[in-house]
Amino acid sequence: MKKSLIADGALLFVAICWGLNFVVEKNVLSTISPIMYLAFRFLLSSLLMAIVFHKRLKSINKEDIKAGLVVGTFMMLGFLTQTVGLVYTTPSKSGFITGSNVVMVPFFAYLLTKRFPGSSQILGAVITFIGLGIISISDNLSIAYGDILTLLCAISFALQITFTEHYVKKADPINMATIQVLLTGIVTMAMSLVNEPVNFDLGLENWAAILFGAVFCTAGAFAVQNVAQKYTSSTHAAVILCTESVFAGIFSFLFWREPLTFKTISGFVLIWIGVMITELFPSESQQTSAATRQEAT
Repeated sequence: MKKSLIADGALLFVAICWGLNFVVEKNVLSTISPIMYLAFRFLLSSLLMAIVFHKRLKSINKEDIKAGLVVGTFMMLGFLTQTVGLVYTTPSKSGFITGSNVVMVPFFAYLLTKRFPGSSQILGAVITFIGLGIISISDNLSIAYGDILTLLCAISFALQITFTEHYVKKADPINMATIQVLLTGIVTMAMSLVNEPVNFDLGLENWAAILFGAVFCTAGAFAVQNVAQKYTSSTHAAVILCTESVFAGIFSFLFWREPLTFKTISGFVLIWIGVMITELFPSESQQTSAATRQEAT
């Protein structure tokens, strides 16, 4: 029980860090480009992961590399669209739209498993997308550019989760994750070199934000998840981590002074309800894949 409480507390800390990082990123992106931010964040994260998991990386094989590159491509697209989208939307909207990826997973998984999502997944998806419509569609029926990019981010992360479940049965999850993070760092650094000169003189505040993202929100978060999953259920962990979007809204209100209208709050609540329905009442296929992931970690 004590270890379980510690694990839950650690996962809650991860969710808080993720929620706070939406505001931290928003501030950083006013002074440096999204691509450069991602390049430094993920290259530093991959270095940290290589140091921490160097023993596991010695046993890396072709299956790990293949899985890491496929899943890493979706992860890279997710972070690119999320970070660029954050320039054009608010931290809280970014957090809640990103969190909607949870309800998309059962439908993408259907393409691989041919197991149609259950009634609770369909209900959760309908409620979530109503909430997305409320917060994203303006009075003149237009959708903000940043919200569109963030929705593409949610789709990318849903595909990342779906293909992770597919590949983790054969590949080492630690090696997969390290390759994913390294791939994102290399590609974004290459994009940065093409589009702008690399600038290491970013200032103390920006470097602190990059280190926060690299240590607490990427490498550290992944390590905590893998250790915590040994002492708590996958569903329990998923519900705790879903509070990321709630913390994004809280921190955006406190530190970014984002006004929360009744319309916005209504949309957030619907998204939250939809995600919770999906997580608390998983389909048989979700329960099977969650068990597989827990055994792998």
